Amino acid sequence: MFKEEIEMTLECAVKVRKHLVRILEGNNNAELEAQLQYVNGLIMEADSMQNKVLAA
Repeated sequence: MFKEEIEMTLECAVKVRKHLVRILEGNNNAELEAQLQYVNGLIMEADSMQNKVLAA
C-alpha cells in the first residue's frame, strides 16, 4: 500500500509541475515560482522514498 501511495504522489506532483511550467512560460510570477520549487521538492522526496522502498 505504501508503495502505491508514493507512486500516486509522484504522478500527481509531476502533473502539477507540468501545469505550473506551462503557466510560467509566459509569466514572471514569484508565487508560482515558489510553488514550483515546492513541487520539485515533493518530487525529489517521493522519488527518494520510492527508491528506498524498491531497495528494501
